[in-house]
Amino acid sequence: MDSIFDRAHASARRMLGIVALLALCTPGMFPPRARAEPRNDPDRLQIASQLDIPVQALEEALYAFSAVTRIAVFADGNVVSGRRSTAVKGTFTSLEALRIMLTGTGLDAQPVGTQAVTLLVRPVQERPGGVPNPRYSAILQSAALHRLCGDDVASPGPYRMAMQLWVNERGQVKRVELLSSTGDATRDSRLHELMTQVSVEPPPPMLRQPIVLVILPRPPEATGDCAGGGRGR
Repeated sequence: MDSIFDRAHASARRMLGIVALLALCTPGMFPPRARAEPRNDPDRLQIASQLDIPVQALEEALYAFSAVTRIAVFADGNVVSGRRSTAVKGTFTSLEALRIMLTGTGLDAQPVGTQAVTLLVRPVQERPGGVPNPRYSAILQSAALHRLCGDDVASPGPYRMAMQLWVNERGQVKRVELLSSTGDATRDSRLHELMTQVSVEPPPPMLRQPIVLVILPRPPEATGDCAGGGRGR
């Protein structure tokens, strides 16, 4: 007998297949009222869920995402095919999790009401390129954590955060995009400020950017993230 998750997974597969066909239709084919949702529907895009979806074919990752969050994903199957997802592990709202998952795919998620999203291809100038480099990502993460651990406002522990970092040819962070909020505007601003001060060795040729940094709400003493970092540095 199939488990509840298996049935949900199968349902998500059927849903994605249906909406993939709808995405190929002309936008004006359906009247606005047919797409409208009741105002009392829950905003599932903002509901936080515990997710653990590994790197895999994007199509499979979207099935798993829909099964857990019950978010309908409108996508052209030809666009999704052949792409790889970014791993998502931790507690995030559905929209935050999906945007992390899409990092490096050249796709972006746009809300459709409160219970669905559509995947769109980003303009060429906004698409990330190159190849992943785990070693360089680890170096950048270490430097970023060192910067945060020395700050009273942004030190890891009580908050979660996901962000994208871009570095220039000298290894300096030139752009920071917060994919979620810590729940504190002052802390968000401080995080953004600190990340723009991070500098490491020059990146290797064809480095895939942006690099995703995820901070989970766990005590640094439990993770070792700030070990040897020293506060106030």
